[in-house]
Amino acid sequence: MKTKTIRLPDDLLKGIEVVEKEEKIEEAAAIRKMLRIGFETYVSELYRDGKLSLREAAGLLQRSLPETIDLFLQKGIKGNLEADDVVNSLKRFAG
Repeated sequence: MKTKTIRLPDDLLKGIEVVEKEEKIEEAAAIRKMLRIGFETYVSELYRDGKLSLREAAGLLQRSLPETIDLFLQKGIKGNLEADDVVNSLKRFAG
């Protein structure tokens, strides 16, 4: 794990304090938790918008495919394929 120094605005510092108190964790753990949630949300949106495949998203998140699907379902993302995409893939697969 690397150490980074960053400047944070007051509203984020207050948010970190809220997470610390609610979760009963140290400041560093609260910051890591908030960063993780933000990164998961960002990757989820890239997947939803079709900018990442499921495999790419899972790789970035360092999760298995089923774990990644579960995360996306929790965030209300069911998939990024249209019916036409599935039909075309099946046609190509069938040869």
